Formats: sequence, structure tokens, C-alpha cells
Amino acid sequence: MPTELVRPIPGVQTYWTYVPSPPRSEIVLRRWLARLTRQCAPPWKQLEPPSTTGKWLLYFMFLPTGKLSQQHRFTLERLAAEDARLMIVCACPPDHLVLTELHRQCDALYWKGTKGFDFSAYAIGLSELARHAPGSDVLVFNDSMLGPFSPLTPFIERAPWRLSGLSASSLDENHLQSFAFIVRQLNEEFMQAIAPVISTEWCYDASGPAILLQETRLARFASQHMSVGAFWYTDGSCYQDLCLNCPEQMLDAGFPLLKRSLFGKFALGFQEPAAMQALLRRLRHPDMLDKKEKAA
Repeated sequence: MPTELVRPIPGVQTYWTYVPSPPRSEIVLRRWLARLTRQCAPPWKQLEPPSTTGKWLLYFMFLPTGKLSQQHRFTLERLAAEDARLMIVCACPPDHLVLTELHRQCDALYWKGTKGFDFSAYAIGLSELARHAPGSDVLVFNDSMLGPFSPLTPFIERAPWRLSGLSASSLDENHLQSFAFIVRQLNEEFMQAIAPVISTEWCYDASGPAILLQETRLARFASQHMSVGAFWYTDGSCYQDLCLNCPEQMLDAGFPLLKRSLFGKFALGFQEPAAMQALLRRLRHPDMLDKKEKAA
């Protein structure tokens, strides 16, 4: 395996092929209860469809006020340097002027309502790519992550599985972390395989149900039809969540992103705030000091 892209960390597996694990009994019960919260999917609109099969980056942006943050501008600048086309799905007020600005910075653009978590945006982007640019390879990620701090395209090119997570965890059950994943040869057959967890017809509008019924079940359903794996995986013996427990080690090992919640809701729970601010300065990323900013 190419060690220059994915470097090892003690206690962390690299190039891990997905193996199902049984969820805890309380998780099964919580899933049944979470199903009761399913809602109709948010409205969405095609502003610029994808036109060419190839390598794509699909970026979901949550902008409830329509304002681009310094985080988003940093990410858009980095994505412009990638050797891939860019699709943006933006959740913002209808017909907001920010959509005009984003239109100039991407190759495909979709608006959606602010209801629904990231899977409602993923459903739009993936289904539209499968329809307009079938056979494309796509890396999907959302703005709960800062960066990228190293190129994303090599992960698309070197992913050995049809569905690949950048990272995976055994928390609740073995699963790919949904803030970023890669699909090779995206088509309608792939969309049918993951239909139990991704849909343009329904959504969940709270993090708990989205985690219980979408994120932690995506790999299980996909693995019945295709190869699934992740570049980094923790079995829980050393770390529960690689992005929260050892973010600096992950960056040094080649991981391209940094969890925004380290500067928001988890600012005091996992890492020393001063150390994280110093890390941002080392990465030449704008400071994350606005405590009111929604952290995903």
C-alpha cells in the first residue's frame, strides 16, 4: 500500500476492509424509536447540473443565514486547486445571493432547504451525479470539517474499495464516518444499494437519528453489494473517534481534514483549546473563535 498517502499511527489500523459487527442491544432499541422521527425531505433545486463523468468533489455547505465564513472561503480556495470538478450542495435561504457567488466557484450547484442533516444533501448530490455523470468517482464531505490541508484527489485515485471512508470507527458498530467518504463508479445501481439509508424523499432532522439510521448503517447495507473499507480505522482499544481523540497525529499521518467541533461543542472535551488554536496557526487556517457558530 502507498505509505506516502496513508501513514500508520500506533493503535490504528490502515487500509481496513469493512467487517460487520453486531450493534449493542440498546442501539437496536434506539433505532426503532428514531424511525418515528422520519420526515419528508427538504425542497431542493438544480442550479447547475454536472455535465461530465470524471473525478468529482461533492461539498455540502450549511449556511442558514447565507453568510460565507472564513472557514468556507479557506475550503473553497483549497478545492479550487484540486484535480477534480467541484459540486456544491448548499443549504441556505431560497434564492440567496450567496448562491450567485458559489456558482462562480464550482462546476455543479444545488440549493436545498435548511431542514435535514448532511445525508439529505448527500442524497441530492449523489443521485444527480449518478443521473447526469454516471461512472464518476466522487469524494463526498461536509463543512463539519476544516481543510483540506492536503489534497483530496489522491484518496479518490487510490481508494481500493467501491465505497471508502477516510476513517472508520467501531463506536455503536463498525461503520464509516460520514463526514467524508468516496464512491467509485457511481451509478444508479450504487444508489439502489444504499437506498435504505440515503433518499431524496425522506430525511431525519436531528443528529441522533441521522447517526443511528444513516451513518452507522451505510457500510452494512453497501457491503451486501460491493467492497467497503476505510483508510484509517479504530477498534476502540486506543481511540473511540480518531478525529477527536488524536487529530494532530492524524494530520501528521496524512489525514487531510480537521473536525470543526474541536473548536465548538467539543472545545473542552477532547483537546486543549490552546493546542488546537496553535495547530490552526501551523496549518495557516483562519482562527475559529466564534463560539456562536454552529459546530457539527
